[in-house]
Amino acid sequence: MTSARQIFLMKRLIRKYRVKGRVASRYIAAGYSVTINPPLEGVDFTASKHGVRFAGIILSDKKMYDVDIVEKAHEISEKYRVKPILILYGSGPRLSPKALEKAREYGVIVRRVR
Repeated sequence: MTSARQIFLMKRLIRKYRVKGRVASRYIAAGYSVTINPPLEGVDFTASKHGVRFAGIILSDKKMYDVDIVEKAHEISEKYRVKPILILYGSGPRLSPKALEKAREYGVIVRRVR
């Protein structure tokens, strides 16, 4: 159950950041501590809970993404010691079958948010 403070933060993030705010608000509702536009290069937001830190990359353009985006997420995870998440926002962005296979191999989490 979300508290009044969490709901306030979620609404404020959605108003200020649009797509990034919508995705980040879902993590806030799940109990994560979220930072939007962190100092990590190439990362849209970070979420941490119970000592585990995730780095989220939001893909919202309506196109097919290839292996290069998965490799970028893997490089970020190695460099900053975080768990990478690729978030496909809406029904437009898609990952190629090779990219999905590479994501499984590297341990990159792929989620779709609508």
